[in-house]
Amino acid sequence: MKIAALIPALNEENNIGNVVRGVVPFVTCAVVVDDGSVDHTSQASSKAGAIVLRHEENRGKGAALKTGFRFLADQGYDGAVTIDADGQHDPAEIPLFIKEAEEGYDIVIGNRMSDVAGMPLIRRFANRISSTLISLFLGHVVPDSQNGFRYYRLSSVMALPLRANKYDLETEVIFKAARSGQRIGFVPTRTIYRTQAQSKFNSVTDTLRFVGALIRYGLLRQ
Repeated sequence: MKIAALIPALNEENNIGNVVRGVVPFVTCAVVVDDGSVDHTSQASSKAGAIVLRHEENRGKGAALKTGFRFLADQGYDGAVTIDADGQHDPAEIPLFIKEAEEGYDIVIGNRMSDVAGMPLIRRFANRISSTLISLFLGHVVPDSQNGFRYYRLSSVMALPLRANKYDLETEVIFKAARSGQRIGFVPTRTIYRTQAQSKFNSVTDTLRFVGALIRYGLLRQ
């Protein structure tokens, strides 16, 4: 299978080079979607060997993912492994996702919740709550709904009518993929938390978006 690493990035010039170099041994190519960075993220990505797509203005993680999906589908790729640009995910775990993809799964999501010793307490609590709520709405267990370390079969994700452009796109995908009969799998992953790194996740606005996503895609089934 022809699989790329897809890396949405915003102001990650200090981390993106290492992430790109880390994923290259495991995929056909690395694609960075620079979502309106004001630093040298694009240049650092290109120097490390990535194909760089750029939004001139910040449009959100979901919009960056959709840009990457369209590009890779147009280029004839079968799938994409999405990985964060800040170094929180271990590229050496990419083969776990590819193995599940080869078993026929449309989406494979990393599961950090089997070993949460290194996860900050507030993140652990938020992940448990969000995953429990999504599991209740769908009627089957989704152990880690908020992990951005994922595999997507491009033909499957491109068939979904995705509307979200921010972090809530990853929640929208789960609902719409599950309800359309796509196969969703999970693999154990670890997360590398760096205290000096500033998360792009806004605890207030992105939590409100998550609640809105639950209402739209869970209750209203949009």
